[in-house]
Amino acid sequence: MNKIDVVIIGSGIAGITTAYYLQKNFPNLTYAIIEARSDLGGTWDQMNFPGVRSDTDMYTYGFSFNPWQGSIIAQGRDIKAYLTDTANKFNIREHILFDTKVTSLSWSDSQWTARTSRKDFTSKYVICCTGSRDYTSPNFPKFKDENKYQGEIVHTQDWGDVEFKNKSVAIIGSGCTAVTMTPAIVKEAKKVTLIQRSAAWIVNVDGKEKSTRHYKTFETLMDYFHSRLFKKSYKKMIIARYPYYNNTNVPSYDYWNQRPACSLDNDYFDAVKLNKVSVEHQEISNFEKNGIKLKNGKIIECDLTIMATGLNAQLLGGIDILVNDKKIRMNDTSWYRGMMFSGIPNLFAHTGYINFSWTARCEIVSQRICRTLKYMEKKRLASCTPKYLGKESKPSIEANYVLRSVDKFPNRTYKFYNSNYYIEYLIFKLTRINDGAVDFK
Repeated sequence: MNKIDVVIIGSGIAGITTAYYLQKNFPNLTYAIIEARSDLGGTWDQMNFPGVRSDTDMYTYGFSFNPWQGSIIAQGRDIKAYLTDTANKFNIREHILFDTKVTSLSWSDSQWTARTSRKDFTSKYVICCTGSRDYTSPNFPKFKDENKYQGEIVHTQDWGDVEFKNKSVAIIGSGCTAVTMTPAIVKEAKKVTLIQRSAAWIVNVDGKEKSTRHYKTFETLMDYFHSRLFKKSYKKMIIARYPYYNNTNVPSYDYWNQRPACSLDNDYFDAVKLNKVSVEHQEISNFEKNGIKLKNGKIIECDLTIMATGLNAQLLGGIDILVNDKKIRMNDTSWYRGMMFSGIPNLFAHTGYINFSWTARCEIVSQRICRTLKYMEKKRLASCTPKYLGKESKPSIEANYVLRSVDKFPNRTYKFYNSNYYIEYLIFKLTRINDGAVDFK
């Protein structure tokens, strides 16, 4: 059994951020990062479909302690290289144990035991940096008569060596993935048909734009809050800005009810104007031998069907959590400030905003974790366990992956401002660690 101070699970953006702040605040602390994959990067190590890139600006998606130096929207391979450079620059990579899967976390006798596929660890703290999705099982809807289809079906999360050159391609989905991959697929495919139940909100980003982290933070959040305060007028303004939004392309939901997708230098808008691209706002009836039949009776002939149908949300990497031999059901817990869970001692976790950069929240949560550890060290405390408090959890965004997974998440939230970075930044910095909502022992 390997005894250390902190076990970090995951070596993506959250894991690297956590490790950086732990090293900065506790030079003598011992920690290990346990990573199931063979390299760091999380999403950016796994996703390799054509056109994969950031769907938010890199000024806020990059680290404040190692600022991004490239263009405002980055390709997936460049983000992966940036994460690798950051991990090497701050000597984080040497702490990562690759190809190792955590199978369970068990708390007893004031310590955690992390069982893994290779070797086990005991630690005082565990910090889960496993992201918000299931890395092994994407949302892969099943349709009638798929077995009759003679073409290939592939999900973007499981993209391998897929050949689409000179093929007729159907892309099912309307979110960020479909928007980013369409311009790349169009370049080589014979024909592309986008099949969407509803149109999506898409905004253009100027690839040559130069900005700052502070300005993009303000701009993004103002865009969100204006869309909440002035729903009808703001929606009309967005529609007027883009000719793309004609009678058939206006989404059925309000702007920012789901995160808007980004077209880079109008690449998506230009792609859908091409003769070999068509957009169908229809539900699927069934698959046929040579294609897909829509509910309006139209048949889309295709050799390749790409499921850009999104992710399945997952909390804590789907790892079994036991406290004093009792298995924890996450839907029975309360979410304390979006970083801890009631009844689970000394376990922290990262989750993102619905309307802003994942990295920005990882940084302020990591700093709050360090403040908590310093408080416990100063007071010679062994454990911190959030109480079951707060109001009933309700989805704050209408993304399908959220709505599908409500029963997998805490049923209450306590002071989790998941749409307001400014408020959380101040609260995490200024409020007391012992705020009455956590039992310290």
